Amino acid sequence: MPVAGMISGLLLIIVISFLFGRVFCGNICPIGALQEILSIIPVHKTGSSIKKYSVPFRAAVFAVFLAAGLLFSISLFDIMGVKDFFHLNFASFSVLIFSAFLAASVFIYRPFCRFICPYGLLLSLVSAPGIYKFRRTDKCIECGKCEKVCPVDEAKRDDNKSECYMCGRCMEVCPVSGALVYSRKKEGFISPEKKN
Repeated sequence: MPVAGMISGLLLIIVISFLFGRVFCGNICPIGALQEILSIIPVHKTGSSIKKYSVPFRAAVFAVFLAAGLLFSISLFDIMGVKDFFHLNFASFSVLIFSAFLAASVFIYRPFCRFICPYGLLLSLVSAPGIYKFRRTDKCIECGKCEKVCPVDEAKRDDNKSECYMCGRCMEVCPVSGALVYSRKKEGFISPEKKN
């Protein structure tokens, strides 16, 4: 793909993420889709509250991706076996690296997205101040069910939703209709300043 096309595509995804949240990560990205499917396997999950470690780690990995690409013209995605995996080149040794992340996603929600993906870092930065998000309204009864079910610890009232992958688990468990909605901020929504 020509560089101009790649840049245009990335800019489009960035704009979409700012407007609507990380819908690309949650609903379009094939790497995210594979991890999401594997996360459904009913085994004990861990790592729902590793945000304070995963975010800075992914930032450091982003710097490594950038340096490898700009200074040495090396694609770390290729080295990690992402390209070979999706091209069904399972004879490649590098596929084992990506396969390990997929295996880990049975026990940890989206480890590749949360620790490695450089696009995930960019999209988290633009989705934090984004327009549409999952928001609590004044109908919220503070039951905490959304916080318990959120696999990335982004359901608390004052979370900026930068790590929200739009899985919708919070909406599924909310016991009060209209207490949690996907919308832009407006009258009737509870701000962090009003939390108990």
